[in-house]
Amino acid sequence: MKKLLKWTGIVLGSLVGLLVLALVVLYILGGSKANATYEVTPALSSVPSDSATIARGSHLASIHACRYCHGDNLEGQVLADAPPFLLAPTNLTPGKGGIGQAYTDADWDRAIRHGVSPEGKALIVMPAEFFNGMADEDAAALIAYLKNLPPMDNEVPPTEFHVMGRILAGVGPLDPVQFTKTTRARASAPAPGPTLEYGDYMAHITCIGCHGEDLRGGPSPNPELPGPDLAAAGVWSFDDFARAMRTGERPSGAALDAEAMPWPAFAAMTDEELQAIHTYLKTLLN
Repeated sequence: MKKLLKWTGIVLGSLVGLLVLALVVLYILGGSKANATYEVTPALSSVPSDSATIARGSHLASIHACRYCHGDNLEGQVLADAPPFLLAPTNLTPGKGGIGQAYTDADWDRAIRHGVSPEGKALIVMPAEFFNGMADEDAAALIAYLKNLPPMDNEVPPTEFHVMGRILAGVGPLDPVQFTKTTRARASAPAPGPTLEYGDYMAHITCIGCHGEDLRGGPSPNPELPGPDLAAAGVWSFDDFARAMRTGERPSGAALDAEAMPWPAFAAMTDEELQAIHTYLKTLLN
């Protein structure tokens, strides 16, 4: 009996030791991802400053949920402070605590479409994959709007992954690095309208971050809330689809979870934009 207990203790001790070693390795891997340096050459050559471009940028900031993370006035906020991480999107304005005065056009482009800071560090939980395929003209419009934000004084703490967050990052489900080296963007976007081409473009700069590259379902920024297959939305009538996007109500009457599916941002989409996306989603049924 004593011999059995001895060997049981040895086995359990070995398992605990291996577990601790694995956690240490994952912690180191997760930390290395967050601390790595990345080189990106921004594609934009110029950013217009006319009122029409700025207005377009304001619309893009609304429908791409910039305010969902960075606050109603893009002044930054603490979104979550839990054991895995402190998630605090930056103050984007030129006010106290903001980056608006420090960022150049290239810095904005690098951050938005690649998820990289001016220092070459990955911007933690910045969903660059959403914006990587954004056409140069739309990226320029968004940057033009951000450069003209009114100053808001708000100092937020930097986003940090705590011990558990780094371990989870090392194993994969909470990867803090959204760095995207390649650029899927083109110089100009398709002409706005309720067309398949424009719907393809809009869907791929709006939905792929949660629903996967092919929109047939994929991991979202929250691993507990994977994005479903959007072919299901192609079955809905346009009226049902528009109602879901603008009110958060499914055709069944069930409510969409605004945390998992930020429909309040998409509610600002025009009829043309929603019609185009719905037209594209219907092709997923083929």
